Formats: sequence, C-alpha cells, structure tokens
Amino acid sequence: MATNVGSTSTDLNSNRECVTFVWLDLRRESAGLFVNALRSINDCVRTYTDISVCLDSIQSSHETIFFISSTSNTEFLSTIHQCINVEAMFVLDPNMNTTRGDLPKLFGIFNQQEELLRVLKETFDTFEQTQLERFTFETDQSFLWWQLWKEVITSKKSVPNGKNDLVEQARNYYQGNSKGLRAVDEFDRSYRPNDTLQWCFRSSFPSNHLRHALFSPKIESISPYYFLINDAIRSIQQHSKHSGHGQLFRGMKLSNELVDLFETHTGQLVCANGFFLCSKARNVELQLAALPGYRTDLMSVLFKIDFDASAHFAEVQMENGSMATIFDVATSFRVVCVSRSAMTVIKLKTTSDDGKKFVQEYREKNKGKTVQVLFDELTKPPTPPTPPPPPPPKVEIKKEPERNNSPQIPEEELEANKYLKEGNIDEAIKAYRRIRPMTVRILKIIGKLSVDYKQDYHTGIECYRQAFQMQQKAGASGTDTLVELGVLHYERGHFDLAMKCYTRALSLHESTQPHDVNSMMICLIGIANTHRSRKELNEALDYAQRARALYEKSGTSESESIVAQNLVLLTNIHHELGNNDQALKVGTKALTLSEFTHLSNQSQTVELLNTLGLVEMKLGDLSQARYYFERALKMYSQMKPPRQSEKAEVEKNLQRILEMQQNTGKI
Repeated sequence: MATNVGSTSTDLNSNRECVTFVWLDLRRESAGLFVNALRSINDCVRTYTDISVCLDSIQSSHETIFFISSTSNTEFLSTIHQCINVEAMFVLDPNMNTTRGDLPKLFGIFNQQEELLRVLKETFDTFEQTQLERFTFETDQSFLWWQLWKEVITSKKSVPNGKNDLVEQARNYYQGNSKGLRAVDEFDRSYRPNDTLQWCFRSSFPSNHLRHALFSPKIESISPYYFLINDAIRSIQQHSKHSGHGQLFRGMKLSNELVDLFETHTGQLVCANGFFLCSKARNVELQLAALPGYRTDLMSVLFKIDFDASAHFAEVQMENGSMATIFDVATSFRVVCVSRSAMTVIKLKTTSDDGKKFVQEYREKNKGKTVQVLFDELTKPPTPPTPPPPPPPKVEIKKEPERNNSPQIPEEELEANKYLKEGNIDEAIKAYRRIRPMTVRILKIIGKLSVDYKQDYHTGIECYRQAFQMQQKAGASGTDTLVELGVLHYERGHFDLAMKCYTRALSLHESTQPHDVNSMMICLIGIANTHRSRKELNEALDYAQRARALYEKSGTSESESIVAQNLVLLTNIHHELGNNDQALKVGTKALTLSEFTHLSNQSQTVELLNTLGLVEMKLGDLSQARYYFERALKMYSQMKPPRQSEKAEVEKNLQRILEMQQNTGKI
C-alpha cells in the first residue's frame, strides 16, 4: 500500500520538489507525526507499508529519492542501495545499530526519530548545496534545446496574470501544509520584480518549484514560471556591471561517470539546466567539496570558473548571510581542463556568445521549421547515428534450458518472461529487478530492455556498469560488457567514453591467451567506427585494416558476419577518403559475403548498397550506380520500422543518376 503526501494525482499538483522522500513504514507507529516532521523538511513524502510495492515504485521512478526505512534488513537495503535514483538512505530501527556491507548511501541506523530527522535535514541541505545541479553538454540534443529556449524566452513579453496563476497552483499543491501555504501567502503579498533574485534563490517558495521545473527540458513544466525567469534574467543583466576578468568557485560531489563526461568534453560547451550558482569564496567551496563522510562513493570536485567582462551574473545574499553569485539561465561555459586528484578540479570559462551562435547555426540549418517543431524534434529520444556500431554479443531474453543439478528459474523471471510475451515492458523490468540474487545476466537484460524499448540510456548504461563491476569482483574479465557499454556510449554520441570502453576491452583481450579473434575484431571495429564518427578517417582506416589482418592471419571463420561488418566499414572509409577504386573492390567482396551468409543486419546491407551506388557514380558507371540505388530503395521500402530519412537520401541519389543518364542520352 502507498500513500502520497504533499502531492495529488492531478497534473497541476504533481510533484514539484526536486527530491522525493520515500518512507517505508512497516511498524505504522506514530506515522502521522513522523510524516509531518518529514514534510517540514521536504514537502513531497510518499509512504509505503508493503516492501514489494515500495521497491517497484522506486525502481520504476525517475525522481531523486531520499529513502527512510523502518527495516534494517541487509539484503533489502543492499537492493535499495543499487537503485540509481536513490541518493541517501536512513533507517529508523530501535532494535538495530549497525548493518553489514559497504553502503555509502546509508547515512545511519537510528533508534530515535529526533536524531534521524536531524541527520536527514543536514544531509538534505548538503545535497542541495553539493549535488543538486544537472549539466548538459553540447553533444546532447538538450543543450540545443536550452539555448533555443533561452533565445525564445528572452524575446517574450511579460505573461499577464503569471503571478496570480502560479499562486493559485501553489495553494492547491500545498493543501494541508501550513508552512508551505504561509510561504505562498508571503510571496503573493510581497513579490516585486526588483526583488526576484531573493525570491528565486532564498525563499523556499517559489525557489524549490522553479528549480524542479528547470531540471528537465519541458515547456509545459517551465511555462508557469516564465514571468519569474524573465524578471530574473532582467535583474541579472542589470546587475552584470563588472569590468575585467576574475574567478569564481563551486564545490560539489559528483559521480565518477559525470567527471568522465566533463573530461571527454574538454574544449567543448556545457551549460547547467537553469541558473548556475557559485561563489567568490574559494575556501568555503573547498570545504563543501571535501565534506568528510558524505557519500564516499562520490568524487570531491571544485569548479574554477574564469569570467570576463561579457559574463552575465549577479550577487545575492543568502539566508545564512553568505554571498552567492548567480549566472544567467542556461549560460554556456567551455570546459578548459579536468585535473583528477583527491580534490578534482574542473576548470571552466565563460563564453560570451558561443551558446547563442550554436543555436543560430542550428536554426539556419532548419530554415522553414517553426520553433515548436524544433522543440519537438529536440525532445525526441536519441536515435543511433549512421553507421551503427557493430552489435555486441546479443543478450537473449528467453527461458534457459533446464540442466541437471541446476537451480530452478526464479518465479520472478518466469513472471518477467510472461510480461515480455505480452509486450508489457515496464512490468517485465519490475519483475526482473525483484530477482534475488541479482546477476550479471539479469542486469544486462534490464539494461537492454531499458534502451531498446524505453530509450532510457541512463538506466541502460548504469545496469551495464554494475554488471561489469560484478564481473570484476568475481574475477571475470567482463570484456563483453565493456563492448556493450561502448556501444551505448557510441549511440548517445559520447565517442570518447565509447573509445575508452573499446580500447580497454581490446587491451584485456590482447593480454589473454589464446586470443579470442572474433571478440578482438569487434573491439577493433568499434574503435574504427568511433574514429570514423569523429571524422578521423586515417585512424579509422588503420583500425579497420588491423581487424581485417587479424582475421586473414588467423584464418578463423566462426563469424562471417563480423568479417562482413568490417568489410562494409572499410568500404565506407575508403569512399570517404576518396579511394573509390579500393572502395569498390572491398565493397563488392562485402556484398558477396553478406548475401552468402544471409546476413540479418538489413541496415548494414542497405547502407552498403547505397555506398556502392555512390562509388560507382564517382567512377562514372551510372548504370551500375542506378542498380545499387534501386536495390537499396527496394530494401528501405520493405524495412520495418520505416527509415524515412535514409530512404529519402537514396531516392535523392537515384534521382541524380536518372537526371545524369537523361542528360547523357543513355535512356
């Protein structure tokens, strides 16, 4: 059973807090008083009295969760600890003082409510200061979304009745919360545009709701706050009267994966989702980043931000008397460098108009499209780039064959398989997550389902990362998992992270005897594909040729499809380098091999046909080029789901050939 406190099921009153408190109450003792105390810290509290319902809810949620439990069961706490979206855990159990296992998210087991509430409040405040930021890099579609949105909102006029509408919504949201209602009433009486920065960054309302709305690029979530954001932008611009250069600081606790992203985007642009707060007080920010005992699984990070006279920011005195510096909404910074140590330093510098130029170039490429169409396109789930990377070893989602002396398939897996057959992916994932003990195979299935059916790359990557860690602890190499991680990073456009995975997997294979030729070829092809996507064609050619040489030297024929993949890749690289004679030679061989092996990768075959058409067109054989384009077009017409953009490209190429033939009198 579950009870939502602080939010109802209507759209207007959906959760508007950045954090959700989940309270698993198995004893049901003093529940009302304790929930009220929790709600005085954070308005959104969800109470559960059933472990299974609670676990399913957490695992299917994308909210940031502080978990409070009345049970100290070690296995259950370990399961909760593995949930990506759980940031902190607290246990209220009068009969227990300690628990086994390495659980950095667990902040304590408490005998008394008062002590738990005190530590919870301190942890929540620290979280808001050191972790409550989201960053978007220029390789993500959402970066373009933010820059486009900023351009649009700064040109908007003030929204009539914006304040009154927000106040009405907030009063509905805070029903039954006297503290929240008092904050709304005070805002209604006292808000003035000149004081907007104090309201947006000091008062619990509307600052918490505004920050939550800015967490994700959704027009419908942000629109109620347009008047506030516009007032804040104007106020920052009015106060941005500084000369010369300077440096600001921000101390944070970040995951190793996020630091990796900053490192791989060195030299590129990044922006915070919303406003970005920092300080002139370096020592204060250093202390925040170095807080002992707070999430030892996170890295201590100090941001150093170099600014010049063109930067837009303003200073605001916070409730504790300290001065905070607030950068304008969606301000773009350039990542200068990342220096890893006990205190990792990420150096950024302000860029006056680079974000604006970025979106102007995008709009120039999309002339004729309305702003709303551009927003819709930028919020679509990411699609794999062309060409696709080599597929990893497939995770088969099926019932395992029975073996003598082997344990029975868990009931939860049978349930998950049933949901899969019905096409109910969400319930299947929930069932898989309930399997105990969790295994590498099940983690990979969850990750694959999350990516393939929900386009949830964050969960997919986290599942494969946990699977790799599990393999390492068990003494296994985990090279297959590294390759699969590389594929996911590649599909997201994070080519540097993909390269790290592929090269590490290749190194592990090279250190193992006897060599697994097929697996080494997959790594080399992955590296070559990544270089090709980064327009590093000579490097791509080198790795693709290494893969071919490896196959020819070994003489193995276990997987002709991998050989065909490599030949297709070589064909594309030779063509892009202008070596069309060599591209034709390799491509013809690749096509013969693909047809001989009945290669199931249709997208690869149809891409090869299109490339061969382009090659023949460059070499002047228009009839053969037409033959390849017509074959490619026929395949695209039969593919499901349809590949409209690729099909349109082939149609365009075919039309060019027909026109060229007509002009030369060959028809």
